[in-house]
Amino acid sequence: MRFLDALHSSRPQEAERLLGRLGAFLPADGLLPVKGGTEDESLHPLDLAPYPHRPARSLFKAEVISADLDRLAALQQDDGGWIVDYLKISPAGSLDWRGHATVRAVDVLRRNAPTAPG
Repeated sequence: MRFLDALHSSRPQEAERLLGRLGAFLPADGLLPVKGGTEDESLHPLDLAPYPHRPARSLFKAEVISADLDRLAALQQDDGGWIVDYLKISPAGSLDWRGHATVRAVDVLRRNAPTAPG
């Protein structure tokens, strides 16, 4: 979906057609179970359509995105970072990916923050 979001800039008709086809496979809550992942591991709506005002975002209802933003914000740890919630190969790998998860979470939350009027 993120590829099709990027493709939309140069080939909007093709991207919209393919996004529509992919959207038919999305459950209403936007959660896609990860086969072979940890128990209850899923891709969430913000994993698929992290940024507002992009074509992939139109595949999700506003309340689904709002709930996922709340979920992502609530995952912030006491030290200010986020943990990885996918299959961890090793404790070192988990720490290695934690920085990436934190930067990504902050980016997604900032880009989705409501803008102040005027």
